[in-house]
Amino acid sequence: MKEKKKDKVLTNWQLVLLSTIVFLLLIFFFDSNNIRYKRSLDNRFKELSHKRDSLREQIERDSIMIYRLKTDNRFLERYAREHYYMKRENEDLFVVK
Repeated sequence: MKEKKKDKVLTNWQLVLLSTIVFLLLIFFFDSNNIRYKRSLDNRFKELSHKRDSLREQIERDSIMIYRLKTDNRFLERYAREHYYMKRENEDLFVVK
């Protein structure tokens, strides 16, 4: 009787271990929501969050610039002279870079 049990290819604990390993491999690597996919989603989320924060800062800076351009005439004139090389009628303009 004991010899018959030894003839089995896999014992019960080996079968349980093998099935557990196969299950874990299926879940972690071959499933559509595997670990690599989750990590790539997390990385993408971090990148997009960082980009969102930087765009919010840019929007804030631009809003301040628009407000100053609309309300402060001196600032508007200085900005136009510096960025668009505008000048008054009897002035000479020298561009130094």
